[in-house]
Amino acid sequence: MPATRSRKRAASEEVVPEPVPQKKTRQTKKSKAEAKPEISQSASNATKDQPSKKSNKKSTTTGNKGTKAKGKNVKKVKDEKVKQDIGDDANAADTEKPDDEKPDEPKQESKTKNLEELKAGERSTQFAKANDLFIPVDKELHLPDQIYVYIDEDRTIYDASLNQTNASGNNNKFYKIQLVGDGHGSFWTWTRWGRVGENGQSEKLGDGSLQYARVCFEKKFKDKTGLNWEDRLNDPKSKKYVFLERSYEADSDDDGDDGGVKPEEEPIPESTLVPEVQSLMKFIFNQEYIRGTMADMNYDANKLPLGKLSKSTILRGYQTLKDLGALFDDHSLAGSVHNADYKEAVEQLSNRYYSYIPHAFGRNRPPVIETVDLLKREAQLLESLTDLKDSDDIMKPEKGKKINMLDARYNGLGMREMTPVGQSSAEFSNIHEYLNKTRGSTHGLNYKLLEVYRLEREGEETRFKKLEEGKSDRRLLWHGSRSTNYGGILSQGLRIAPPEAPVSGYMFGKGVYLADMSSKSANYCSHYISNNEALLLLCEAELGNPIQELTDATYSAGEDALAKNMLSTWGKGMTGPKAWKDAECIHANLKGVKMAQREEEEELLNTEAKKENMAEFHEIELTLSQSP
Repeated sequence: MPATRSRKRAASEEVVPEPVPQKKTRQTKKSKAEAKPEISQSASNATKDQPSKKSNKKSTTTGNKGTKAKGKNVKKVKDEKVKQDIGDDANAADTEKPDDEKPDEPKQESKTKNLEELKAGERSTQFAKANDLFIPVDKELHLPDQIYVYIDEDRTIYDASLNQTNASGNNNKFYKIQLVGDGHGSFWTWTRWGRVGENGQSEKLGDGSLQYARVCFEKKFKDKTGLNWEDRLNDPKSKKYVFLERSYEADSDDDGDDGGVKPEEEPIPESTLVPEVQSLMKFIFNQEYIRGTMADMNYDANKLPLGKLSKSTILRGYQTLKDLGALFDDHSLAGSVHNADYKEAVEQLSNRYYSYIPHAFGRNRPPVIETVDLLKREAQLLESLTDLKDSDDIMKPEKGKKINMLDARYNGLGMREMTPVGQSSAEFSNIHEYLNKTRGSTHGLNYKLLEVYRLEREGEETRFKKLEEGKSDRRLLWHGSRSTNYGGILSQGLRIAPPEAPVSGYMFGKGVYLADMSSKSANYCSHYISNNEALLLLCEAELGNPIQELTDATYSAGEDALAKNMLSTWGKGMTGPKAWKDAECIHANLKGVKMAQREEEEELLNTEAKKENMAEFHEIELTLSQSP
């Protein structure tokens, strides 16, 4: 289900991505046709045929960032109380009754089934799987450099990030709990709490012994979440903090075994990439643009950085949005499922979502997700976070390898081809013309073409040929997305939203969306974040024959098409291309592929093609720049 993309840089007000099955050409790179949730592709195959990520992470580290897995001698527990902590602010007080009795001793019995499943690898983000895992100590904990986060004999990491949002109470707060050692036999439980986006208050609990530090840690965790530490992955309790699963492996290469001493920096090798591809790598992996994207969508990267964001946390966010979408469609679920009236149920689910996916609203009240538009915006955030996390993984340096940073990022994409197309070539001119002639007058975008790249992903050609000859209908269609999403798009392909994602907000349900108008797709590019430049894909998309044609939106379009053995849905507007012609005029390898044919004065259909199934795509990358 590969989808290849080619993209060009062009000066345009916006470049918008519309997912559509894409076909490959020698001019374009192949890529998986797994759909992103913009226009839709079939959700059932959302995770198939994706390359697995490598994880060479370490499991235990010493120094100010690491944690040790070996147990320490247990000191006698003093007969003293765990101090009461204070709320994060006057508006959102984190109230807690004083602990008048001594906490119970930690139980040494066997773990619950939930924990056993974790250890079995079903959900093991909280377990140290390597020997030198990097676990960052809270940034506000100013202790000697030997400080580290404790890992017990079962390799459980004693690090808990909690979050709680209450829109009606204007609460959006965090709670951090860590069991730390100082390298000299003393252990403490460190807590910090406050409003998301602020440093908040902090407190150190314990008497220096490991046993009492564990008592403090586990009691504080239960006080805040309502759950035992071993049951931390259970569903969250109402009006309590939510435990955020974190990924620790992603940063393992940042620490190393040097005890905090940095080796002499060696000269960085020159890049082996041609200048145009170097420029593209800088554009896709631009850290300023990545920060701008997260800020634009109100994601709090300080609370949960990309490197710490786990896949399970994203899926929990998706599932909560899906529950909201179901509630929008059937108000009776408020009472039967959520034991509340409709308004209360919507707020409860909104609070849960914000607790899983931290947002920075400052002192503003978190908005209740009560409309389909707000729901769709949050689904788009989760899509972007998925791609951004892939980009973040690619940007992690590999230990012991002397390679130019741009070359390493290019290699991480797994591309078979990324070839700049000469601006004086007929291919460039024909694509330029197609870009301009598929611009809609109502989209309000002006742009110019800067660069064109021919793209193909590894294995795409083979996957693209699987469809039977007689059932083929290949077309050149557009897909737009934020420039910061392309690390994930090129390395993993166009992806369909996972089963946990809501169907609400997608005109024709989940799938990969593509358009026959470049300006339609360009509106999804958010060019204002990337210095008025954007990336647009021109995809050779296999739509299959026949195609389901619809004039009205329906969330069940994907299921309906698949039931008829169709790959795609064509959402038709009031006007459209009067004809389709052979794309051989762009490149000989595109012979037999259709492209929209229109005269300059014709009005082009605001048409969206949605891929129901994992189709094959070939892509051409365009770099666009907004015109003044």
